[in-house]
Amino acid sequence: MKLILLYLASILAGTNYPLEIAVTLPENATGKLYLVIYDNKDNFLGEKGELSVYDISEVQKDPTIEINQVKEGTYAFVAFIDENNNGIMDKNRLGIPKEPIGFSVSKMGLFGPPSFKKASYQIPGTKSVELIIERF
Repeated sequence: MKLILLYLASILAGTNYPLEIAVTLPENATGKLYLVIYDNKDNFLGEKGELSVYDISEVQKDPTIEINQVKEGTYAFVAFIDENNNGIMDKNRLGIPKEPIGFSVSKMGLFGPPSFKKASYQIPGTKSVELIIERF
Protein backbone atom coordinates (compact mmCIF):
# COMPACT_ATOMS: atom_id res chain seq x y z
CA MET A 1 0.00 0.00 0.00
CA LYS A 2 1.22 3.43 -0.85
CA LEU A 3 1.30 5.90 2.03
CA ILE A 4 0.01 9.37 1.31
CA LEU A 5 1.09 12.08 3.74
CA LEU A 6 -1.50 14.69 4.38
CA TYR A 7 -1.10 17.83 6.48
CA LEU A 8 -4.44 19.57 7.01
CA ALA A 9 -4.13 23.08 8.39
CA SER A 10 -7.49 24.45 9.46
CA ILE A 11 -9.71 22.04 11.42
CA LEU A 12 -6.95 19.55 11.99
CA ALA A 13 -4.26 21.87 13.36
CA GLY A 14 -3.38 21.63 17.03
CA THR A 15 -2.46 18.77 19.33
CA ASN A 16 -0.53 16.03 17.61
CA TYR A 17 -2.80 13.00 17.44
CA PRO A 18 -1.90 10.81 14.45
CA LEU A 19 -4.66 9.19 12.42
CA GLU A 20 -4.56 6.71 9.54
CA ILE A 21 -7.44 6.36 7.09
CA ALA A 22 -7.38 3.03 5.26
CA VAL A 23 -9.29 3.52 2.01
CA THR A 24 -10.75 0.59 0.10
CA LEU A 25 -11.39 1.53 -3.52
CA PRO A 26 -13.92 -0.24 -5.77
CA GLU A 27 -12.68 -2.34 -8.68
CA ASN A 28 -11.44 -0.37 -11.70
CA ALA A 29 -11.70 2.98 -9.92
CA THR A 30 -10.54 5.94 -12.01
CA GLY A 31 -10.74 9.69 -11.56
CA LYS A 32 -10.10 11.72 -8.45
CA LEU A 33 -10.62 10.67 -4.84
CA TYR A 34 -12.26 13.40 -2.77
CA LEU A 35 -11.86 13.06 1.00
CA VAL A 36 -13.96 15.42 3.13
CA ILE A 37 -13.52 15.69 6.90
CA TYR A 38 -16.34 17.13 9.00
CA ASP A 39 -15.98 18.25 12.61
CA ASN A 40 -19.64 18.87 13.51
CA LYS A 41 -23.12 17.62 12.69
CA ASP A 42 -24.35 20.99 11.39
CA ASN A 43 -21.87 20.94 8.50
CA PHE A 44 -22.02 17.18 7.81
CA LEU A 45 -22.46 16.48 4.07
CA GLY A 46 -22.41 20.21 3.36
CA GLU A 47 -19.75 22.41 1.81
CA LYS A 48 -17.93 23.35 5.03
CA GLY A 49 -15.79 20.24 5.45
CA GLU A 50 -12.00 20.07 5.03
CA LEU A 51 -11.40 18.85 1.47
CA SER A 52 -8.45 16.96 0.02
CA VAL A 53 -8.23 15.60 -3.53
CA TYR A 54 -6.05 12.74 -4.85
CA ASP A 55 -5.55 11.49 -8.39
CA ILE A 56 -6.29 7.76 -8.22
CA SER A 57 -3.82 7.06 -11.02
CA GLU A 58 -1.06 8.28 -8.67
CA VAL A 59 -1.97 5.93 -5.78
CA GLN A 60 -1.94 2.18 -5.50
CA LYS A 61 -5.01 0.10 -4.83
CA ASP A 62 -6.38 0.73 -1.33
CA PRO A 63 -4.17 3.62 -0.16
CA THR A 64 -3.63 4.69 3.43
CA ILE A 65 -3.91 8.40 4.15
CA GLU A 66 -1.86 9.48 7.14
CA ILE A 67 -2.85 12.63 8.99
CA ASN A 68 -0.19 13.69 11.46
CA GLN A 69 -1.92 16.48 13.38
CA VAL A 70 -5.52 15.97 14.45
CA LYS A 71 -6.85 18.08 17.29
CA GLU A 72 -9.17 16.63 19.92
CA GLY A 73 -12.76 16.38 18.73
CA THR A 74 -15.36 14.35 16.89
CA TYR A 75 -14.90 13.78 13.15
CA ALA A 76 -16.77 12.08 10.32
CA PHE A 77 -15.12 11.20 7.02
CA VAL A 78 -16.73 11.00 3.60
CA ALA A 79 -14.98 10.06 0.37
CA PHE A 80 -16.17 9.78 -3.19
CA ILE A 81 -14.59 9.13 -6.54
CA ASP A 82 -15.25 11.74 -9.21
CA GLU A 83 -15.12 9.37 -12.17
CA ASN A 84 -15.94 11.99 -14.79
CA ASN A 85 -13.68 14.69 -13.24
CA ASN A 86 -16.41 17.36 -13.10
CA GLY A 87 -15.57 18.28 -9.48
CA ILE A 88 -18.90 17.21 -7.95
CA MET A 89 -20.63 14.08 -6.69
CA ASP A 90 -23.09 13.20 -9.44
CA LYS A 91 -26.50 11.96 -8.27
CA ASN A 92 -29.58 10.62 -10.00
CA ARG A 93 -33.04 12.26 -9.83
CA LEU A 94 -33.68 10.63 -6.44
CA GLY A 95 -30.44 11.99 -4.97
CA ILE A 96 -28.69 8.59 -5.01
CA PRO A 97 -24.98 8.86 -5.85
CA LYS A 98 -24.05 7.81 -9.38
CA GLU A 99 -20.37 7.71 -8.41
CA PRO A 100 -18.67 5.55 -5.75
CA ILE A 101 -18.96 6.92 -2.19
CA GLY A 102 -17.99 5.82 1.32
CA PHE A 103 -18.51 6.95 4.90
CA SER A 104 -16.45 6.36 8.03
CA VAL A 105 -17.93 3.73 10.37
CA SER A 106 -21.27 3.44 8.62
CA LYS A 107 -22.53 2.64 5.13
CA MET A 108 -25.08 4.32 2.92
CA GLY A 109 -28.48 3.21 4.16
CA LEU A 110 -31.61 2.28 2.29
CA PHE A 111 -33.01 5.77 2.90
CA GLY A 112 -29.84 7.82 2.58
CA PRO A 113 -26.46 8.49 4.16
CA PRO A 114 -25.67 7.82 7.82
CA SER A 115 -26.01 10.59 10.39
CA PHE A 116 -22.96 12.46 11.67
CA LYS A 117 -23.28 10.55 14.94
CA LYS A 118 -23.22 7.15 13.18
CA ALA A 119 -20.32 8.13 10.91
CA SER A 120 -18.11 9.84 13.49
CA TYR A 121 -14.97 9.01 15.46
CA GLN A 122 -13.64 10.56 18.66
CA ILE A 123 -10.07 11.90 18.71
CA PRO A 124 -8.13 11.00 20.81
CA GLY A 125 -9.27 7.45 21.13
CA THR A 126 -9.16 6.52 17.46
CA LYS A 127 -5.87 5.80 15.71
CA SER A 128 -7.18 4.32 12.47
CA VAL A 129 -10.32 4.61 10.36
CA GLU A 130 -11.52 2.25 7.64
CA LEU A 131 -13.30 3.90 4.76
CA ILE A 132 -14.84 1.59 2.15
CA ILE A 133 -15.90 3.28 -1.07
CA GLU A 134 -18.69 1.48 -2.93
CA ARG A 135 -20.84 1.85 -6.03
CA PHE A 136 -24.61 2.04 -5.61
